[in-house]
Amino acid sequence: MENEGEILINKEQLDDTYHAGETIMVNAVVQGDLVIAGGNLIVNDSINGDLTAAGGELYLNSYIADDVRIAVGRTTIDSEVGDDLVVFGGEVILTENAVIHGNLYCFAGNIEINGEVNGKLDIKGADVLINGIIKEASKIVGEDVTIGSNAKFYKEVEYWNTDGEIDFKNSLVNTSALFNKDLGEEKSHFSLTSFGTNSIKLWMYYILSAFLVILVLHALFRNAFSTAVDGLENNWLKSFGVGLIYLIGIPLLIIVALLMIIGIPLGLFATVIFLFSLLFGHLIAALLVAYYFKHKKEKDWGFWSITFLALLCAILLRLFTIIPFVGILISVVILAITYGALTLKVLGSKKKLVRN
Repeated sequence: MENEGEILINKEQLDDTYHAGETIMVNAVVQGDLVIAGGNLIVNDSINGDLTAAGGELYLNSYIADDVRIAVGRTTIDSEVGDDLVVFGGEVILTENAVIHGNLYCFAGNIEINGEVNGKLDIKGADVLINGIIKEASKIVGEDVTIGSNAKFYKEVEYWNTDGEIDFKNSLVNTSALFNKDLGEEKSHFSLTSFGTNSIKLWMYYILSAFLVILVLHALFRNAFSTAVDGLENNWLKSFGVGLIYLIGIPLLIIVALLMIIGIPLGLFATVIFLFSLLFGHLIAALLVAYYFKHKKEKDWGFWSITFLALLCAILLRLFTIIPFVGILISVVILAITYGALTLKVLGSKKKLVRN
């Protein structure tokens, strides 16, 4: 596992390959699986196994022989995928050149499908545009669903749209489309009492997305987690207090900044960072817990051991935090200790720099 700023793969990789960095560009064939995490990810040559990616942006421009699992901010697929595609993100675009030979499972903000899906389609998003070919059954859930002039559905379609039924025009080929209001009422949270088929599927999606996010966070910030747990055992209350100041004080500073014209850009930037810290707080906490156990037990655990331990911790934290009322309290305590410990680490590093 390499962790560098910029990584360029120009030579054929004969086995499974793992990289993490700010920018990763793949310009040579990978004979095994490829796991990458970073800010900008560009795949320009074939992967003869699975592709797992997490980060800011991904451009997939070449053939992937097996499954693709992605959790990124913006994804552009401009190639063939030999099996299933599972993607989470803010924006997902399948170009006219995209061909998914398996099933497509997509959960994103904006989804645009212009290519071909030979398997089943199961997508949930805000703005959804279907302007490609879907060979098997489809399930589409979106706030705003648009059917383009090039869309073709060859098997039954089940959908939900905020405005109710929509016009599928001439896209239905010897099949039908059914508006299902129950799709819009499905719970997006994970229930402790109802573990039916849908709940199990949601947990599977959660575990996959959590793994990918933990992977990229661990790859980019593992030194910060490693040093943040030093002395944490004797500073629980101090970390909790500093964390509370972060959780309460940052929103107040954001409000003040937004009220000042010159502070608006800073306020908007701080808002994005703060929302990110809340959204992925339990995953960041899971990594901190994993490193704490490593430090406490004095174990020589490697990158992947800590990653999978953090995933287990994330699942357990998720189970605790969905308990009514008590879950909110647990969430606040966990987030406060986590961000308090990380803040103290940053402040401690700055003091050392000043002394030097």
